[in-house]
Amino acid sequence: MLSRQAAGSPPAAPPGTTGRTPRPDDRRSRRLFLIGMLAPMTVLLLAFTVYPFVSVLVNSLRHNNLTRPDEQGFAGLTNFANTIGEPGLLRALLLTVGMVLVAVVAEFALGTLAAALLWRPLRGSRLYLALLVLPFGATPVAAYLSWRLMLNPDGGQINAALAAVGLPTPGWTSEPMLAVVALVVVDIWQWAPFITLVMLAGLKSLPDETFEAAALDGASALQRLVRIALPMLKPLVAFVVTIRAIDAVRTFDSIWIITGGGPGAATETLVVRIYRTAFNDLHIGEASALGLLLLVVLFIVGKRFAAPALQRLEH
Repeated sequence: MLSRQAAGSPPAAPPGTTGRTPRPDDRRSRRLFLIGMLAPMTVLLLAFTVYPFVSVLVNSLRHNNLTRPDEQGFAGLTNFANTIGEPGLLRALLLTVGMVLVAVVAEFALGTLAAALLWRPLRGSRLYLALLVLPFGATPVAAYLSWRLMLNPDGGQINAALAAVGLPTPGWTSEPMLAVVALVVVDIWQWAPFITLVMLAGLKSLPDETFEAAALDGASALQRLVRIALPMLKPLVAFVVTIRAIDAVRTFDSIWIITGGGPGAATETLVVRIYRTAFNDLHIGEASALGLLLLVVLFIVGKRFAAPALQRLEH
């Protein structure tokens, strides 16, 4: 045959390829290019992730009390034992868990409800979406300072409005339970819109035919949301709730700016306790031990819930 390949000639290269074997110089250049591209990110990762983690780990195993500089040295698990044995740790743990549960559940419920309302064409929906970005898009310190001024028992805008209509004016930041409630409300105000945007994107990705058929069968809007939409978005729900819960556990700036962890220790969460132990009591070793324990717990939670949900979302 005329098209038969000549004996001994190299096989034809696949379509779209040059058929040329890469030379060692080409491979070396490619390797150097990849190293150059990855080097900045590797340096940043080592500087801002690996080094702080190693530093915390080392401090947690040492006698590092700045009030007693002469007692430096290896401590083993002493810092962990002292941290776990502190009477205020259980209170801080229960407060953290309670605040996170209430805040995340409320944020998910309100955020999903708002997303359902914006799911279908609505007049002014673009304006509503723009307003939703403001709470978690605002500068955190400025937003929390504004809340602190509004919650001020003496002269705050909230108590001024209550007094104007003849209602009692409570001490939002001076009464323990009200201080906790105020912080939860601030967290909901800031992060419920984020849940709304995430859930709205998920709802808009679902096929309309399924919900049109359910509507023809007599399913109400609430039934279509609860029995059809949310089960279809189960991986997204698991991922966003887990990530939001982990982030809520790490909340510090809003608590410190609005209440400072007070009154007393009424709003002292685990993160606030770590800060006070390190910078008020100057017990760097014990603060590092508590921070390391919290990091391990959050890593396990993320690995158990967020990672599988993210894998299901990708597939």
